[in-house]
Amino acid sequence: MKKIIALCLLTTILLALSACQLAKESTVPDEYWMVGVFITTTHLDLPNPHEGQPIPIRRGRPDFSALFQQGRLYAQWDDEIGNFRFPDDVAGIAEGMSLFTAINPPHVPNTTTISHLGGALSGGHTHIFHGDNYVRVELEGTVYMVPGAAANAVIFMNPVYQTTAGEVFLTSGNAFSSHGLLTEGRIFSTNGAETRTITENGAENTNSVSVTVNIYSMFAPTRIVLLQMDKYHQVVSSTQFAPEEMPESYNLEATTAYIIIETHRDAPDTSPAITRELIVQDPTQSRGISTFTAREDGVLEGRWTKIIWPGGE
Repeated sequence: MKKIIALCLLTTILLALSACQLAKESTVPDEYWMVGVFITTTHLDLPNPHEGQPIPIRRGRPDFSALFQQGRLYAQWDDEIGNFRFPDDVAGIAEGMSLFTAINPPHVPNTTTISHLGGALSGGHTHIFHGDNYVRVELEGTVYMVPGAAANAVIFMNPVYQTTAGEVFLTSGNAFSSHGLLTEGRIFSTNGAETRTITENGAENTNSVSVTVNIYSMFAPTRIVLLQMDKYHQVVSSTQFAPEEMPESYNLEATTAYIIIETHRDAPDTSPAITRELIVQDPTQSRGISTFTAREDGVLEGRWTKIIWPGGE
């Protein structure tokens, strides 16, 4: 009877292992660390890389945790621009906002840490601290979203990682929304941090990153009015633009002493809210006009117009 039971158990185990389609053992660990986030306005539905695939073996045992791993979207290294790019054919990626750093791949000479700050991200900055056996990165950026019950502003914080082989990938993240807000101002700030120590050639190297994303609400601008004023406070010229038509540069008249920027915004009350900014000529600074335009997804994208004063370039 004992022999029969043992034989049945052995047969059951062999059938279970066969059903799992165990793969060959992998001795190379999948080492990677967080390098920032990639913000999108749609959820990235990434398939599980092990779905329908053999279960990998780690240290002689089936790694069932692989069945619960998130899907990955790998960035591509573009030799022409010398940078990483996520494929544009994935929904939501084209208008994504980069807030991460990454080291160029091994085949590129001269190891360099590249900062990725782009899209509708405002006020983004990066601080990188290097030591003998560590790298610490601090990232921060701000996203402006249109408030209101009709707003469709939703953003997803997708973590970005880099492997020891130099590959960069992201996984799907959490969502945040401005739906239902009726006022402007700071909504909240979210921070993510990670520290990971990796042993390479017998030496321990520590990589740590801290990412802060600030979320603000702002009513969508409807038109921008530029008033050129002379030294007697008389209007020299008045020009208005749709937010998406603001020029890259704006030439001032010879008699202009200062300008007033009126931003008309789509506030919930009957009369549009108007904000005004005064800019005077300052030879020690390169001043310009910072404005915003609302995208269809409810995110506000910043635009910059250079002011060219009389006699300037």
